[in-house]
Amino acid sequence: MNESQLQTFMTVAEYKSYSKAAIILNVTQPTVTSRIKTLEENLGCSLFTRIGHDILLTEEGKRFIDYAHNILSYMDYSKEIANAHKDPGIKVGFTPGYSYSFIIELLKTIQSIKNVDIKVIEGHDSVSLNDRVLAGDIDLIFTREIVSNNPDITSEYLFDNNLVCVLPSDHRLCDKPVLCTQDLKNETIISFKRNSVLWSQIDKQLIGAQNITRIDVENNEMLLKAVSNGIGIGIIPELGTDDRYKTNVSIKHITEIDNISNKVYVHYRESSKMKDLAKKIIYAIINHKYSEVY
Repeated sequence: MNESQLQTFMTVAEYKSYSKAAIILNVTQPTVTSRIKTLEENLGCSLFTRIGHDILLTEEGKRFIDYAHNILSYMDYSKEIANAHKDPGIKVGFTPGYSYSFIIELLKTIQSIKNVDIKVIEGHDSVSLNDRVLAGDIDLIFTREIVSNNPDITSEYLFDNNLVCVLPSDHRLCDKPVLCTQDLKNETIISFKRNSVLWSQIDKQLIGAQNITRIDVENNEMLLKAVSNGIGIGIIPELGTDDRYKTNVSIKHITEIDNISNKVYVHYRESSKMKDLAKKIIYAIINHKYSEVY
C-alpha cells in the first residue's frame, strides 16, 4: 500500500469513474486500474463495484475510505515535519520580456528574507510555465495566462503589462505622440521569442506595416541594446523597459498593439512555506511596476 494507490482510490471514489480519475491524476486509465487492483489485493477485498456507467464503493470500500483519508493526512503531516527542518528554497519562473531591474528587484526581495534559496527561471512562454507549476516543477510564476482551476495553486491578477514600442531617441517617429502600424513602413522590427503565442498576436497586427525587415534576438536585453544603438525599433512589454536605456530609447504606444491583452498573473503552490514568501514577492513586483518603469 502506498500514497499513489491511496490517492487513486480517493479520486475514483470522488468521481465514480476510472477515466475521470486518470485525467485528474494525469496518468493513464490502465495505471488507475492497476493501482486499484493492487490495493484490493493487499486488502483482500473489492473496493468498487460497477453500476451502469458509475463506479461505486462496496461496503468494504465505504469502511476503508476513512482510513485512507487519515493515512494520507498523516503522510502530509510527516512531510511538513521533515520539511520544517530543511532550509526553505523556491523556484520562481517568469515569461520572457522583463527587464534586468525587474529581476534584480525580485532577487533583492528574496535576499531580504533570511535562509531562502532561490532559483530564477525564464520560461519560453506562459503556456510552458503554467504546465510546469501544475506539474510541481516550479513554486511561483509570473505569466500572462491564467492557470486552469487547481486546488493546489493560488492564482491572482496583478496588473496589465501593456506592449510598447521602443525607438532610438533620435528616431523620426519620436515626435509622434501615438503610432499606428502604417507608421512602421520600411522599418526594421526587432523582436525576441517570436515563435511565442504573444508574438503571433503581434504579427497579426503588423500586417498593415509594409516592407518591414525582421530581426529576432535572443532576449529582451539584447533587443534594448540593439535599439539604443539605432539598429531598429522593438516591441516589448512595458516591464521590459529599463532606466539604463532611458537617455537612448524613447517609448511609444502603437494603436493596434495596444489592443493586445497582456496581463500579469501570479500563480504559486499552496503551502505554508510559499504563502508568506509569495506575498512579499508580489508586493515587491507591484511596487516595482509603479515606481521603476518609465
